[in-house]
Amino acid sequence: MHTSFGSKHTRARTALVAAQSSALGRQLFFALTQLEHEFRTTMQAALEQVDLDVRQYTTLAYIVGGHRPTQLDLGHILHLDASQVVTLTKGLAARGLLLRQTVPEDRRARALIITADGKRLYQQAAVLVQRVEEALTASLSRRDHSALKNLLDRTLPFS
Repeated sequence: MHTSFGSKHTRARTALVAAQSSALGRQLFFALTQLEHEFRTTMQAALEQVDLDVRQYTTLAYIVGGHRPTQLDLGHILHLDASQVVTLTKGLAARGLLLRQTVPEDRRARALIITADGKRLYQQAAVLVQRVEEALTASLSRRDHSALKNLLDRTLPFS
């Protein structure tokens, strides 16, 4: 007979606390990885309310501001290979959220343009994502939140 030693959540929390107090926990990459995981999983759950996933939201968030990336550009931004980008953008286009237009200078390239429906859905999703960010950074003061964002921006390549 299998005996449970606590809920899955409790075991995961205990393991994470142990990892944080180990040599691993002293590594910056570990903290960033854990934070990214928490953001991604919490965002994914929130975005399900508007039938989007994190990659779809990220795509809409990038092009809603007027950027017109090609699919190749989007692959670089999201760290996706060409087949993943095609699947992602075809899915958004099939839902009427973006257009994939041929680039006149390169007939193989597709420029991505958000539609009115895409903008509306993005606006709904952005509210959910903002709530996630507020919840996950609630322990930070506004100043600390701003400082964290600035530090991360400065640390990123090409900043």
